[in-house]
Amino acid sequence: MPSIGIIINPESGKDIRRLVGNAPFITNYTKIDVIKRFLLGLNATDAVDEVVFMPDFYGIALDVIEDLKDRVNFDLNTIAMKVENSVNDTILASKYMSEIGVNAIVSAGGDGTLRAVYKGIGDKVPILGLSLGTNNVLGATYEPTILGMTLGLLIRNPNPDVIDRIKAIKVFVNNEFKDLSLVDLTFIDGWYVGTRAIWDEYSLRYAFISKGEIGDIGIPSIASVIKPISFDDDFGLMIKFGLGYIVNAILAPGLVKQIFINEIRTVRLGEEVEVPKGRYVIAFDGEKELVVNNNDVIKVRIDKDGPLLINVRKAMNYISSYYKKGGEVSWVKKY
Repeated sequence: MPSIGIIINPESGKDIRRLVGNAPFITNYTKIDVIKRFLLGLNATDAVDEVVFMPDFYGIALDVIEDLKDRVNFDLNTIAMKVENSVNDTILASKYMSEIGVNAIVSAGGDGTLRAVYKGIGDKVPILGLSLGTNNVLGATYEPTILGMTLGLLIRNPNPDVIDRIKAIKVFVNNEFKDLSLVDLTFIDGWYVGTRAIWDEYSLRYAFISKGEIGDIGIPSIASVIKPISFDDDFGLMIKFGLGYIVNAILAPGLVKQIFINEIRTVRLGEEVEVPKGRYVIAFDGEKELVVNNNDVIKVRIDKDGPLLINVRKAMNYISSYYKKGGEVSWVKKY
């Protein structure tokens, strides 16, 4: 019984970067529309029997189910769980989806949403990032109908070569593991979290990056023009901010800032790097969450043991090659 899970983050695409930059406000109506298009593309492949949703405070999943229940050939259900309207909803829902054996989980949000899904499932289930956040380094930005069809074809014709094991950036405080990010881990001068998103360039102190390519937005955009790095590279980068040279970085859509860089260096996988002591707020994939003080010993390590991420570009190339060689096309029939 092939099935997929869908996690829709009701809070993604709504932070302060709409005020300080020109990031689009992603409404709940937009999210409903995107997921409907995705599911209609998936439906065309006859690949799954059920789609399971995380319930949410605003009823986004229920609206999708109501609109599509008579238009698709698979069952649409929500998980029976208490909704807190917090990141714990995503962690618990994705864990449940993994336990019932879904073939893939669609993370519909930003990089923080996909990070939370990973916290729930580890490396047990492949994840497809569907971009409904702000910077969207991990998510795919193709037309959702195409993404739905691509995932369906991939479920019908699996290929492990289109699934990337990506890196994880881990932070340890006083030799105790605290948390991880998948794309960037940033140290900001300060003593309280405040607005969660990063938009003020003057308070940046250090950053660790696992991916930064042309087309990426946020802290990774700094690396993209100095020392581009991909998930395929067996190393990470450490940036020390300060006087040295200037880089134009895209911290958010429509928000281009001149960033002062003092040093950028390669960090080997598994290498522990001690961060100079200070009073920092630590941001995980662009979201400020943890505060440390001058007395804390902080170490960072980058490992290649992150989530299994479906590489949409690789998947499309594989599917195209499959059909060029005469593979079955489920919806092409003779009459």
